[in-house]
Amino acid sequence: MSAATVANEQATRYVLLLRMLCPPRHVFTGATGLVGSATVLEILKTDPDARVLGLVRPGSEGAQQRFVATLERGARLYGLGGSLDQAIHSRCEAVAADVHEPRCGVDALPPEWRGAEMWHCAAALQFHDRFRAKVMRTNVEGTANVVGLAKELGVGVLNFVSTAYVAGTRRGLIREEPVLENDGFSTNNHYERSKVIAERMVRESGIPARILRPSIVIGHSRTYGTLNFNGLYGFMRGVWKFRRMMARTQADLMNTLEVRLIADPDGELDLIPVDFVARDALGLSRAGADPGVYHLASVARRPTQRTLGLIFESLGLRWPTFVDTREELTWIDRKLDAGVRVYNAYVVGAKYFDRTETDRHLERPAGADYELTDEHLLGFYQWYIDQDLAHRTRKVTE
Repeated sequence: MSAATVANEQATRYVLLLRMLCPPRHVFTGATGLVGSATVLEILKTDPDARVLGLVRPGSEGAQQRFVATLERGARLYGLGGSLDQAIHSRCEAVAADVHEPRCGVDALPPEWRGAEMWHCAAALQFHDRFRAKVMRTNVEGTANVVGLAKELGVGVLNFVSTAYVAGTRRGLIREEPVLENDGFSTNNHYERSKVIAERMVRESGIPARILRPSIVIGHSRTYGTLNFNGLYGFMRGVWKFRRMMARTQADLMNTLEVRLIADPDGELDLIPVDFVARDALGLSRAGADPGVYHLASVARRPTQRTLGLIFESLGLRWPTFVDTREELTWIDRKLDAGVRVYNAYVVGAKYFDRTETDRHLERPAGADYELTDEHLLGFYQWYIDQDLAHRTRKVTE
């Protein structure tokens, strides 16, 4: 046996012993949210030794019960059935917490969580102006509180889930680098602005940090399931509300209604299934990726025209005609525009999110062979119609 072989075997035994004495530990905020819960499930599925601590708002049922129930529901939505139930119950624990409070409202954590890897996934995702105070409080003040707790815990690294759309009004190639808030930079809404500020806080905290920037997150790549309905689903909900309003005005209008929509017919939407976000985020962690900015995006880009057209089709409407300005809209078009206006910035002006740094650390990026076809898109849309919009319809008619 060569000296190199002996050395490798000794190193392997050392790593196994280290894992036995100190298994991987992960502390999460936002562990009951879409990205957070998917990442926890990916950890449990792929690492039999890892333990997870969720800093969870207790709600009415208590932090532990809420955490477990969310993970079990997510596992079933993502086609895992009950295969992770034992891991969820034995390797996940929760403490009551609130990112709005200093130290996240946590008095003390057991000493075994010191030096753990931390994931800050909690966020408010509303785009409408009326939610500005809530979004700033959660995304800015909340991040400051998480940073404070992370320092006290002496975490090994902080993974902060931001958004690729801190790019704001910029177009073209967006590189994996800090946002430069120069004279030419602006954001489209207070949500983007809150993430720009939060990223700066994390970078200046002195904590080794990876800033993870997903693009438009959708449901699971195979099952289409999702735990919440933001982003693309919010746009779809706006179109659905418009359709219901028009149908009440004139029942047979749906057969002939043609609307105009402000969007770029030649643009693309950057969609990424939630399981790919979780796999790439965890891949960066396991690769020991350096502190820096990483795009979790550009996996399933789709033409804007077809992506939005199929939304209208799935809701029983004709495909819209795309226009450039609000002056080109009729009074009916303006009714639609009022319901989806907060999403206009994401369907106008092409952005391409570079993944050079992300892919450099990943042996095989999630979704490397994935193709988001029209059939898949319609599957995502129909799942959302069945799971949410159909219930909204019944509530209105009952």
